[in-house]
Amino acid sequence: MSFSQTLIIGHLGANPEMKYTKSSKAILTFSVGVAEYLPPSAPKDQKPKTHWHKCRVWDKRAETLQPQLKKGDKVFVKGTLVYDTWQDKANNWHKDALIDVHYLEKMYFENISIDLDSF
Repeated sequence: MSFSQTLIIGHLGANPEMKYTKSSKAILTFSVGVAEYLPPSAPKDQKPKTHWHKCRVWDKRAETLQPQLKKGDKVFVKGTLVYDTWQDKANNWHKDALIDVHYLEKMYFENISIDLDSF
């Protein structure tokens, strides 16, 4: 048996973008920035790097979430890591890692605690 689950907490880097497939399925895409962990022993002037994660939501959930989300919102995202392969106009192939979102919660308070064992 195999299992893949990704959990991230971070901030939206831009307003989400809504697109539709040829068969009229909604796809909401956005990026979530997550600051790397710095141990207490790190120099005080050291700034954490931000790692960006591409995310997407499909169908009705995409249409429901789109008006609720905006740049800078803090979100908790749970989903599956997938790889999207695509070809550009110059016929070059690209492979992107992204998270297919199954659960998203907007976080309104900085000091919120989440019981990760409940997922």
